[in-house]
Amino acid sequence: GQYARMFGIPALNAAIADGFGRRSGMEVDPEREVTVTSGCTEAIAAALLGILEPGDDVILIEPYYDSYRACVALAGATARFVRLRPPEFRLDPAELASAITRRTRCILINTPHNPTGRVLDADELAAIASLAQRHDLVVISDEVYERLVFEGEHRSIAALPGMRERTLTLSSLGKT
Repeated sequence: GQYARMFGIPALNAAIADGFGRRSGMEVDPEREVTVTSGCTEAIAAALLGILEPGDDVILIEPYYDSYRACVALAGATARFVRLRPPEFRLDPAELASAITRRTRCILINTPHNPTGRVLDADELAAIASLAQRHDLVVISDEVYERLVFEGEHRSIAALPGMRERTLTLSSLGKT
């Protein structure tokens, strides 16, 4: 063919699948479950544009990477916000639940979180997973800082029961 394979060369996809599998405990099919983009910002845009329809709601955790809101707007969707509050920067499950509307399509999380450095713990991930399953939501999990953990332990929400089918995990070789 005249063009390079658009979703990554097979050896790279296999290496990504193997690495993610070792870190998450999941077996990943490099042909069906790995897509390589030109950086994670492109992956964020592709994920949001692929999932959202005009009029959908998406939950963003504040503070957030500036491209999130721009991509939500590009998709014609509405951002709803749940704030991480100092000094703990913990996710409040009740606040997250109250942000969900009948139009909510997905929740975008970032863990380890930029700029707070907060790593969502098992209870926070379980709360997100429970709400996502109860409301049939997709979780976009921005995990670009997965290897930059100084306290706690990074876990991929996709590895939780019932979450693999409803999670897009985004990562970046540039951050490692």
